[in-house]
Amino acid sequence: MSTTLIDFHIPVDGFEVPWGMAKFNFVYDSARVSETPKSIPELLKWAERHSGRFTYPHVTDFLGSTFLMQALIELTENPEVLNHSVKSKAAFSKTTAPLWNYLNQLHPHLWRSGKSFPSSSSVQQQMLNDSELDIALSFNPSATSAAIASGTLPESARTFVLKKGTIGNTHFVAIPFNSGSREGAMIVANFLMSPEAQMEKQNPGIWGDSTVLAIAKLSKQDQQKFKSLPLGIATLPPEKLGPTQPNPHPDWKNQLDAEWQRRYGQ
Repeated sequence: MSTTLIDFHIPVDGFEVPWGMAKFNFVYDSARVSETPKSIPELLKWAERHSGRFTYPHVTDFLGSTFLMQALIELTENPEVLNHSVKSKAAFSKTTAPLWNYLNQLHPHLWRSGKSFPSSSSVQQQMLNDSELDIALSFNPSATSAAIASGTLPESARTFVLKKGTIGNTHFVAIPFNSGSREGAMIVANFLMSPEAQMEKQNPGIWGDSTVLAIAKLSKQDQQKFKSLPLGIATLPPEKLGPTQPNPHPDWKNQLDAEWQRRYGQ
C-alpha cells in the first residue's frame, strides 16, 4: 500500500493529507570513502575495516531509532511480522535476536567504541563535516545537497542507499479537531498539495523535500517543470533510490527503543 495512504500502518482514511516524502539514506564523504556498503551486513564489515568512522544517533532521535528498524528489516528471518503489532515477549525476543547480535558486533567499531552516541542527526552531520566520521545517516535524500550549498557539509559529501531498499514514509498535515478556521485550513491544505507548492518545496534551493504527487498524472507542462528542477549535487535520482520499505508497526519501534536503552543506554 502507498505510504500516502497509511501513517505507520494506520490507515489515513481522510484524517490527514500528504505533504512530503522521506527516505532513509546514508551520507558519506567521497574524499575518504571509495566504496560504500550495499547492505546492513556489509556495513558491519566496512565498520570493522574503518573502526571509529561510523556511528548512528541515540535512539531518542528519530534517525537513530530508524537505523534500528532498518537493520532489523534486513536481519530478521521474517520481516513481514514487523507489519503487525508485537504478539508477545517471546516473539519480540526471537524476531529481534539477530539485531542485538549484530549491534554487539558493530558497537566496538563505532565512534567512541559505541560507548557514546550523537544526541541528534544534526550533531552527527556536524561530525561528518568535521571529519570525525566518514559515513552518517539522513532521512531526506536532498538534505545533503542542501547542506553542501549552505556550507555545513563538504563539497565531497554524497549519498547512497542499500541494495534491498530503505525505509520510506510520507509526512502529512492535518487540521486540529478544535480548529476555528476549518474551511481556511482546508484551502491551505489543498494549496500545499498543488503542483505549484510541491515544485517550490522540492526545489533544493528552498527545501528539497520530495513531492507526494504522481508526476505521470500531471499536465505535460507541470511534468516538464518537475523534470527541470535541479536535483542537487549529492541527491540520487528517484530511479536510484531503490525500493521503499515500510516502517515497522509502531509497536516494534517503541519496544526496540526501550530494549536498546536497557542494553546500551547511557
